[in-house]
Formats: sequence, C-alpha cells, structure tokens
Amino acid sequence: MNTEEKKALKAAHNKKYRDANKERIAANQKRYREANKELVRERKRAYREANKERIAAKKAADVKTEHGRALDKARGERYRAAHPERVRELHKVVSARRAPIAKEEARQKRVELRDSYVAQLLKMPTDLVPLEIIEVERVRVKIKREIQELDNHRTEKKCSTCRVYKPIISFSRSWGNKDGHTYECLICSRERKRRDRHEKGLTYTPRKFDEFGRRVKHTPEELKAAKIAYYYANIETIRAKDRARNKQRKRT
Repeated sequence: MNTEEKKALKAAHNKKYRDANKERIAANQKRYREANKELVRERKRAYREANKERIAAKKAADVKTEHGRALDKARGERYRAAHPERVRELHKVVSARRAPIAKEEARQKRVELRDSYVAQLLKMPTDLVPLEIIEVERVRVKIKREIQELDNHRTEKKCSTCRVYKPIISFSRSWGNKDGHTYECLICSRERKRRDRHEKGLTYTPRKFDEFGRRVKHTPEELKAAKIAYYYANIETIRAKDRARNKQRKRT
C-alpha cells in the first residue's frame, strides 16, 4: 500500500467518523470556542489579515454560483439572528453615512431628468419603459417646470372666492400647489372659517389684521400711542440715560 492509498484510506476513515459523530464534534467545538473566545477571535483576525486577497477572490467566485449565493445568504441569516442588536446599530451607522450620498444622487437624478427618475414618475421599471416614452415624458416635465418657474415669479394672484387680483402676500403658503400659495386669499379664508364656526355654534375671537389680511398684534396707531405713553411714564429714566450717553461720547 503506497502513500496515496494510505492518505485516501485515512481520509475515508475520518469522514466516516465525522458523519457518525456530528453532534459530539459540534458540542466539543462549541465548548472549546466558549472557553477560548479571545484566542479564537484573535486567530480569525490573524487569518483574515494574512489571507485578504484569497478571501476576496473566494467571495467573488461564490457570488457567481447558485450554491455560493445560498451559502452567503444562510451565513447572513445566522449572523442577524445571533446578533440582532449589533446588526441594528451597524444598519443605523451605514444609513447615516449613506443618507447624504443618496440624497445628492436623488437630487442629481431629479435635476438632470435621468431615465430612472422619469421611469419613476411613470411608476414603471426603467428596463420596461421604451426610450421614446421616456423622451416624451422628459419633455413634458421640462415644460411643466418652466411654467411653474413663471408662476413662482408673479406678484399677483386671483382669489378663487372673491375673484379679485391681490398681492401674492395676501395668500397663505401651500407647498402642495404649483405656485406655492393657496387658491383662497387670507381674508376670504378667514371669513369662511368664521362662518363655519358660527354654523357649528362655536365662539370666534376677533383678531387684528393689516391691509393684506395678515394677522398683527397691534395696529400702527396703537404702537405709536403705546410709545408715547411709555415715554411720559418713564421720562426721568430716559433723560438720565441720555445724559449718561452724552457724557460718554464727550469723553471719547
């Protein structure tokens, strides 16, 4: 019996022993790993450092085969089941690191009207949308953006209730609309809300508003009267502060 035959016989014997004692061998290995955690971790780290290229090549080769993909998926599932908290923390870190990059990529797609963004508007996969339809949709979006840009630069708007053209500041902000403002002016909106509250039997507290319908705390006349009343109520203190300020200016 030569050396090769001896090796083959020994390998067959070892395989037969492992098949017959799977549970016993697994229990011994688990007991050893638990008793020597640091040593096992250090050996794994040293092996990965010494065989980086070999491990990367093996992973790349495994991805190309169905068996390798199944093994990789099973390893991932086992790791996630054994370390849920660590996986969750790693996911948060990666998401936080990836968020600005993904945001910038999405902005570039939206600005440049790439095929993937146009297909997303059509709610269809990119590879299933013909190029002609993508081009037509791209032109439509460009025209829509130009019209929206013109709407955003106008200074007046027609109220949908009173049918009167009013300054754009007389309308509330509404990002859901094309021009970023509501269709109803502030005054008409307020009257409608007051009417609805009255029909429901609710009380309405009157407020103060300026000429554009925006709410203000005090009218200009009230502010002027308040300033005059404060001046006469604190005239001695104000004059003392003025005298001190004038002395300081003369010294400098």
